[in-house]
Amino acid sequence: MNSSESAKLRLRRKLTQNEIEEICEAAENAARSALFTKVNPKQVSDFEIAMEATGDKPLTLTVDISVFSSFPTDGLSRLIDEACDNALKAAEQKAKELGVV
Repeated sequence: MNSSESAKLRLRRKLTQNEIEEICEAAENAARSALFTKVNPKQVSDFEIAMEATGDKPLTLTVDISVFSSFPTDGLSRLIDEACDNALKAAEQKAKELGVV
């Protein structure tokens, strides 16, 4: 099961590589947390999160989550969408913390 979502952040300035990494890491951690608080990791046979940051003003963030699990498909799809949403919200929050939005 796969899901992909994107968001644009209107930035005050161009980000450093370190800031981009912090934002992507916050997003990835949020997605992981959102998914694994509701799905037992033992039910997951394959899990991948890919974060992509393109541009600088605005910065476009794309999160792709791929999960193969014994969890019911319809519920898993909803949880993956929620994890994507949480990832993008966490990225925006981290950008705010860094003072770039």
